Amino acid sequence: MLGSLLLSLIALIPGDAIAIKSTNYRELNDTIFVLGDTTAELPYIGRVNVAFIDEGNIREYFVETYSRYLKEPDIAVFVLYRVSIIGRVGKPGIYYLPSFASLGDLLAISGGPLPDANLNRIKIYSGTRKNHLNFRKTITKNLKINDLGIVSGTVIEVPKKFTISLEDIYKFAATTGILWTVYKEVIAK
Repeated sequence: MLGSLLLSLIALIPGDAIAIKSTNYRELNDTIFVLGDTTAELPYIGRVNVAFIDEGNIREYFVETYSRYLKEPDIAVFVLYRVSIIGRVGKPGIYYLPSFASLGDLLAISGGPLPDANLNRIKIYSGTRKNHLNFRKTITKNLKINDLGIVSGTVIEVPKKFTISLEDIYKFAATTGILWTVYKEVIAK
């Protein structure tokens, strides 16, 4: 998809994370973070500039780098994007997700939607853009976060359903009654 192609062209930015997994060098298994100066502290290598690395070539870069020091490193590398979720979920906060995660994955790890969550109007704030999503459509189309334009720094808001309860009606009626009484007694005289 177009989202996958575009994501492979996006360079790592401060706040991203990189998950490294190795089957034959377990001491490499780690999650490292891209620092403010676009460097990251690689296990046994030290600090390297990762600003030029994108998701499309990150595994190749790590295998090439570690091959200089280790014999045939078997390495899996994933970029983890920093995404915030707020609103009507069980555990709002900042989460790190790979590009192949879905919006459902994010909702699940954030404690799931609360009963009053409006999943038809999820808001996505990415940079200066604001979009609305229907969660059910993203599931039926099997869309991943990269397909949705979700990148590091994106904020996802799960809004509350618009509902009126008896308590809301009571509060409105009581407030209206008080205002009417004040108007009649003070202002209308």
